[in-house]
Amino acid sequence: MRHDLWDRDFPAPPVLVTLKREGKDVKAVAQTTKQGFVYVFDRVNGSPLFPIEYQKFPRSDVPGEVAAAEQPLPLKPVPYARQRLTEGLLSRRTPETYRWAVERFRTFRSQGQFVPLSTKQNTVIFPGFDGGAEWGGPAFDPESGLLYVNSNDVAWCSQLAENATNQLSGRGIYQSQCTICHQDNMAGSPPLSPALVGIGKRSSRTAIATVIQKGRGRMPASPGLSSAELNALLDYMITGEDKQLSSSNSPSPLMPYRFLGYTRFLDPDGYPAVAPPWGTLNAISLNTGEYAWKIPFGEYPELAARGLKDTGTENYGGPIVTAGGLLFIAATNYDRKFRAFDKSTGELLWQATLPFAGNATPITYEVNGRQYVAIAAGGGKDLRSKSGGVYVAFALRGAVP
Repeated sequence: MRHDLWDRDFPAPPVLVTLKREGKDVKAVAQTTKQGFVYVFDRVNGSPLFPIEYQKFPRSDVPGEVAAAEQPLPLKPVPYARQRLTEGLLSRRTPETYRWAVERFRTFRSQGQFVPLSTKQNTVIFPGFDGGAEWGGPAFDPESGLLYVNSNDVAWCSQLAENATNQLSGRGIYQSQCTICHQDNMAGSPPLSPALVGIGKRSSRTAIATVIQKGRGRMPASPGLSSAELNALLDYMITGEDKQLSSSNSPSPLMPYRFLGYTRFLDPDGYPAVAPPWGTLNAISLNTGEYAWKIPFGEYPELAARGLKDTGTENYGGPIVTAGGLLFIAATNYDRKFRAFDKSTGELLWQATLPFAGNATPITYEVNGRQYVAIAAGGGKDLRSKSGGVYVAFALRGAVP
């Protein structure tokens, strides 16, 4: 894509594949994307193996920002994630959910892909900032020419805000350094980014300062803050005091605009505010560009117990495909399942519940003539469940473990 304003970097490395075209083998490379597209190129000469069309998109309304006028979109395969959120695609899990979602949605701007963020209202990103496809990557079956892609299919949103250029203060530092993940109001965007409201009651000033300076988990370190900046930031986070700084003890430049954070569009109960499926598993023929099968992927156990099954869920971690005809994948955040599917039909053949969600790509290996499949299970995406760190291995007997 051109001039990425939407965090649409490629989520996983490309896959080397061999396709059939007019009865001949073609060495190719396939790239999955957060937008839901698959780009397929001849890996010898770089030519696209499915047509790519350049389409025009809106200009940015932010002063000084120039967005790309066109983006290259593959015409085949069709996207494996929905591309534009409308009122008709809002959640109807309950009548109250739908009414809430409609009211909220009408405050958003939802015009599809590649719409630049605005300072005027929230812009819908659909599929969300995490995709579509994400870092787990796809699997390819050389026997059938099928590419297997698991995908997220939920909406996120965000907005820009103008910074006061003369605001050198604890609040200004927070907005320039912390808002991107924790939002202006410190509410965060769980489970991606925790809330900071009341942080001073949960952690000491020294502990908070250490996390800011050295980082932890997904949070990067910020060693460049001066002592004055760090103390002003801590005062603002802990007490709300907006201590003003002089330019001499706050050398960090303030950007004219700030990003208001990665925000999932969730209903008041914490479920996606869009209609299911919220996650899918897809088998795409790279020989023809057509889908062999597509199924919802994942469940919320508490919703399934109330009869709302096969909703799909957000999922992180990729699949593997075996010569024996099996597709293994864990990835789903909330049901903690590890599954085996028939690679040709998508039929579920086997599943097991892991101690923690397997947000990783499994491996298969052989020991003394016996085949095994293993997955790293650590969880961490569902704040209602404990996270851990274990490896779980299964032995295969015949067609299933």
